[in-house]
Order: sequence, then C-alpha cells, then structure tokens
Amino acid sequence: MSLLAPAFLLGLLAIGLPWWLHRLSSDNPNKQKFSSLMFLEPGEPRRVLAKKVQYLLLLALRIGVLALLALAFTEPAIWRTPDAGGDSEGARLHLIVLDGSASMSYDDRWDRARAAANDVLDDLGAEDRAQVVLAGRLFEVLGPATADIAAVRQTLNTAEPGVFRLEYGQLMRSIDGLIRTAELPVVLDLVTDVQATGLPTRFGELAPRRPAEIVIHDVTDGAAENWTVDSFAASAVSGELTASLRSFAPDAATRTVTLTQNGRTVGEQTVEVAAHGRADVTFPALELASGSNRVEVALSPGDDLAADDRRYLAIKRPEPRKVLVVSPDDKGRAPLYVSSALETLTTLALTADVRTSPLGDPPLLDYSFLVVTDVGTLDAAQATAVEDYVEGGGRALLAAGPRSSGLTALPVTGQPLRTNPQMGAQASLSVGEVDTTHPALRGVEELRSANFTRAVSVEPTEADRVVMRLADGTPLLLERSIGSGRVLLFTSSLDKEWNDLPLQPAFVPLMAGIANELLGGAGFTSEADLGSTLAVRALGFAGGQIFDPSGDAALGLGAGSDDVLLDQVGFYEVVGGGTSQLVAVNFDGRESDLGVVDATTLERWKGLGVRPGESAAPVPVATQSDRVPSSLGPLLVMLLLMLVVVESLVGNWHLRIRRGVAA
Repeated sequence: MSLLAPAFLLGLLAIGLPWWLHRLSSDNPNKQKFSSLMFLEPGEPRRVLAKKVQYLLLLALRIGVLALLALAFTEPAIWRTPDAGGDSEGARLHLIVLDGSASMSYDDRWDRARAAANDVLDDLGAEDRAQVVLAGRLFEVLGPATADIAAVRQTLNTAEPGVFRLEYGQLMRSIDGLIRTAELPVVLDLVTDVQATGLPTRFGELAPRRPAEIVIHDVTDGAAENWTVDSFAASAVSGELTASLRSFAPDAATRTVTLTQNGRTVGEQTVEVAAHGRADVTFPALELASGSNRVEVALSPGDDLAADDRRYLAIKRPEPRKVLVVSPDDKGRAPLYVSSALETLTTLALTADVRTSPLGDPPLLDYSFLVVTDVGTLDAAQATAVEDYVEGGGRALLAAGPRSSGLTALPVTGQPLRTNPQMGAQASLSVGEVDTTHPALRGVEELRSANFTRAVSVEPTEADRVVMRLADGTPLLLERSIGSGRVLLFTSSLDKEWNDLPLQPAFVPLMAGIANELLGGAGFTSEADLGSTLAVRALGFAGGQIFDPSGDAALGLGAGSDDVLLDQVGFYEVVGGGTSQLVAVNFDGRESDLGVVDATTLERWKGLGVRPGESAAPVPVATQSDRVPSSLGPLLVMLLLMLVVVESLVGNWHLRIRRGVAA
C-alpha cells in the first residue's frame, strides 16, 4: 500500500483536539465542600461505570473520525497488476489490428483484410468483445472494446490504409497498453500482409509484454509483382535528372518513364528493368522557370501498387548570387580553380569576384559567402573584417597555403598550428576518414583518388567538427561556428602546390557541396521524408500559409506552432511574404518490397504469445510502472460515515447517562 498524497498526514495532529476538549469538560470547577460524607447515600456503581465507558468510547470515536478524515485525504492505494484473465470465464477480447500501411493498397489486399476481420467477428462467442486498431506510422484505436458487433463492423467498413509503413516491433510496443488494461484474456488478431521489411532486427521485440494469444491473418495471395521509382535526383553540378527504377518481380519488364515539369510533359524514355534488378534513366537539365518548379517522373504501365509509381522533386531556380574569392596575388592558380568550379554550378547561379586588393569596396555584405584561397595572406585588419563578417551571419571557406605554413595561429579562427613538416612526394597521403553525413559531402565521390603532400596541422577543439581527415589522421576539412556565421577550414591548398585535388573529378562536386552548405543549405532541390515534421520557420517564413498536396491549407503561420506533419506524398507549398517554397515528399521505398515473412518465422512469431487454452495469467514479476493503483478512498469514506453515525448515537446515549447521574 502507498499514499498518493502523504502530505495530508499532518492532519493527524488534529486528533489531539478531542482529547483536550474531553479533559477540559471532565474537570468540574463547581466543587462543593462537605464536612462529612457519612450521611450521603451511596450511588450505583454500575451507572458510574457506564458513564466512564461511554465517555471513553465517545472519545475514541471522535479521534477515529478525525484520523479517517486525514487518511482519506492522503489517498491510500494498493498497487496491482492488471489481470488479463478477467472475471468472465470463457469470455475473451479480440483485439483486431488492421495493417494500415501503404503496401496494403496492393491489388485487393484491403478487401481481404476486411473479410478476414469480419470472419473473426462471425466466430465470436456470446460473451466475447472486440476492438479495432488501425496500425501504420500512427497507432489509431478506432473504438472501445464492445460486444456490439454491428458497431465494430461499421468501424471496419470506414477504415482505409494509409501511405506509411508498418514496423512490427513498434506495433507490439504500442499494443502493450491495450493488453495491459484489458479486463478479459486477449486474442491479438493481426490482419496483415506480413511484409518482411517490417520485421525488427531483434526477434524478441515481436513478443507481447503481457499474455495474449497471437493469431496472424495473412491476406496475401501468391507472389506479388511490383515496379517502383526508387529514387529521383538532380545533379547540383550539371542539373541532369536521374530516376532509378527497381523491380520486385521474377521477370524482366519494359517500362516507360515520363518526366513532367509544372504539369507539362518534357521528356519520355523507355527502359528494360531486369528481374529483381535496377535501371537508371537520365534526362538533361531543364529550362527552369523562375522560382520553384514541380518536377516528377511516373512509370507506365502502372501496377497494383500505384503509390510508388511516381516520384516528386522540387527544383528552385535561384537568383544570381555573388561570391568573393580572395587571392594573395594575381599569379596564383587557386582563384582560377575555385572561380571556375563555382561558375560551372549553373544550378546555384553563382558569380565569382576575385580580389587581391584589401577588403573594403564593395562591402563584404554584398557577397553570399567568401573564399580565402590562402588565409595566411590576410593582414590583421583584413582578418578582423572577415571575422566581423562571419560573426554577423556570413559564411566563409578558408584554405591554407604557402603563406599559412609559417604561422603559429590561423587568422579569423585563431586556431593554433603545430609544426607539420612537408610530407614529400614519397610520403603523399590520400583522404582517410570522411563524415558522409555532412551536407557538404553529399554526392561527392572518389575523394580518395587525390594525393596530398602538405597540410597545416590544426588541433581540433570542442568547437570544431572534423569533416575529413587524411590517412594519417590529420584534419583536412573542419567546420566551426563563429557568432551567427560559419567557417569551413581546408587545411591544405586549393591549387596544385600541396595536392592534386583540383585536377580530380571530385573537385567540382566538392565545391558544389561546400557552396550549397555555405549558402545556408537552401539547396537546388527541396525534399523531406514522409512522416517527418517540417519546421516552416526554418525555411525563413515568419508568416503566411502552408498548403498540402491536395491544396488544403494545413497551417496558418504566425498563429502558434509552425511545425506540420508531412503525411501525404506530393508537393507541400509554403507561401508568405510575397514568396513561396515547395517541399517534395515521397513514398517510403521500403514499402515497395512486397516480400513476405517466411512460414518458419511466422510460426515462431505466433509461438511468442499464449497458446489457445493456456491461462493468460499476469506476468509473475511486475515493476511499479507495470502496475496500476487501486484507491482505498471510497472504503475510507464509507467507514468515516459509519463512524459519524455511531459517534452521534453514542454521544446521545452518553448525554442521557450523564443527565441521569446528575439527577
């Protein structure tokens, strides 16, 4: 037993009040003195004894009333583990869990699921109850547990599959709460297509935490065939569009890929996809309209899972932006390599200004970001100007070079440098560890083909994120925030002095990734995962509206929360401040694989539950979190009322006796 509000125990101090009042009333201040008691007639001892008994009983009752009142306010409770066995012998709760994932839209699986659920209802006993749950990314209880079978059938007829995927391990965790609070033994009727991609990595996650019989209703009918657009992307360098097709079918097939831009067909190609294979289709760069463009690809002929036959991409035509490339002199090759790579990125619409003169006119704020090809060339005033620019929210790429090798600390960042002797041609190093999660390195390949002969040695601090290292562990690319801005530090040169990176195919994609990151990650394309949350204000919108793919306004910005759940595939549009931005949301490709769980695994899964006819007793050992409190408050209130009634009767009796003695 425990007390849910133990602070009210202080109320027990009030039990001293009746005792004090009784002592006060028992002292008779009107005492009469007699010279002798020999002439008084003796009283009846039994009447005096009855008076004392009633006096003590009344005192005890009043103390008991106050004690029970205080205990009632403390909310005493006993903790118990809910018993799945319930009180009704033979009655069971059939928890009908409908797989509401996207794969259930394939062919006639949803019709089969409804039929299987109705078959469960047909077999219910007179005392059985049923409850329907729709499971996908969200766990939706469609109604209470009830014996009204007609109402349950109506609920089944209104349920529809969604666009999310189902993870069976997460499903079993979500169901645990319903099983735990059930008043009857539970039969878990899982109506699903037993998709293999939904299995957890640990098989034990499929076991219910509370006793329940597991019945799996497989709604598949033979092998499924499906073709899908697995990915769709645009090159940040060339603007070319590549759609990757995937087959989940035993035979090769020919598919036509249609490319549309803002609702207008702009390309079409036919390709053969091998059995259980892949095929890529590439389209040339598009002539983009100003602003955001709705670009999508679609397969034809379609198949029985239409949701994954198309894919969306939001492509933005950016306004021209200027970049400042700072060079120590006009003889170096680094400014040429950098400016050429940046201006090649037609998708980012960048124009590079190369300067050797001191920084000042035009002001640095006119540029989207800076590139310093040798940070050692900056004098104190110029370093301060760059630092102020970054602290105010600017972005910069700082590279080392010959003029940086003799420094003890880097300008702008102030990072100390260690002596790092020249490696020499015989000791050149390749790229070693690479943080592929960093936005600057997305889509960059073949970095390890470059050879490095020299780099300044920077000791990273907690403020630095190391993005790339050389094979010997020397940091090659670091990221650091300074004030409201950000700096990327390249510890080698951007020309052929210390490496041959500018001659490698990876140089232009690397500069594209760095440029996109320094531009704030706005990107050439805009995508988000289905089921994720879009933080609208992170896109730079402080007011306006967001429209979902159906065209309905999903959220009015500036009215509270600015986060919206992306629960539809297609284009979301954020509108506000005279501008707009599209976000493309696509189907989860894992749902496209319709392969099913093998029979052996399926039987093992069923075996994790209670077998038919076995007792669904509570789990032997339950933790505090597994148990629920059962309040003793109502019992204490009943006792309190009884004591009040008894106290009233005893009080009247004591008063009569006292008056009788007095008489």
